[in-house]
Amino acid sequence: MRPLLLHVAAAVLGSGLALLRAQTLPVGGTAFDVDLYGNVYVLDAGKNTLRLYDRGGALLKEVGGPGWADGQFDRPAAVWARNGIDVYVADFGNHRIERFDRSLSFVSSFATRDNGNPDERFGYPSGVALSRLGELFICDTENGQIVKVDRFSTVERTFGGNTAGAGHLAAPTAVATGPNDAVYVLDGSRVAVYDAFGNYLRDLLPGVLTHPEALFADDHGVAVLDSATIFFCDAEERPAGAFATRGVVPPGAVVRSFVLARDSLYLLTGEQILCTGDPRRAGGLENQPISH
Repeated sequence: MRPLLLHVAAAVLGSGLALLRAQTLPVGGTAFDVDLYGNVYVLDAGKNTLRLYDRGGALLKEVGGPGWADGQFDRPAAVWARNGIDVYVADFGNHRIERFDRSLSFVSSFATRDNGNPDERFGYPSGVALSRLGELFICDTENGQIVKVDRFSTVERTFGGNTAGAGHLAAPTAVATGPNDAVYVLDGSRVAVYDAFGNYLRDLLPGVLTHPEALFADDHGVAVLDSATIFFCDAEERPAGAFATRGVVPPGAVVRSFVLARDSLYLLTGEQILCTGDPRRAGGLENQPISH
């Protein structure tokens, strides 16, 4: 089993950001996250595995394998590991959320698809996020909605599925929580914004986003990958600039997802992880959004 190798490359971007380049991933990753200590968690939906690497790139542990037993997966779609304590995996084909500790020991699973109450069911989860208050938000693709679960593992509410008007979700695929406890949902060609109670507020960057593909939010703001460009908004959702990934990604490679952590921007291409300085702090943002 080959390790994930990370090293500081000699190349320097035009913006002055030093490039930290990932040499090789042992498998093609499909989703990932980075915790506050710099540990990297990489999902492989094809092999149904979750791997943990330390901040230096050494492989520490691998869990999973195909199946429905505790700690196994069926096409896992997303992983959340930001707080350095909990690791949540959206186990897509098994219709559940699996929870691990930071060292990838299995803790518990949460599923409601067989629940007698249809208002509490979810299936084929494609995304999961933990709020600062310990609430889980699950992207339920089977019912086209977001499911909010409280700290006691009780479904508190669902939203977006039966909502009329602009708050209705057509095809949600990812969810993130950000500033002011807002909930951001990647829904086809837009990012819908809700409050923590599921009330629709607005769309993010209307008229700017055309093909949003990945989403990230934290206490500092929200960012969206759209056509090889990452658009940033500050904590008040004001446009804060854009970053063209083509300045970092090798020719022919496509960014699948990205994470902002430890003053760095991590980009997953499927074959490698590229890491550069967080452009929000390093002066690497264009002053105006890049047009399509």
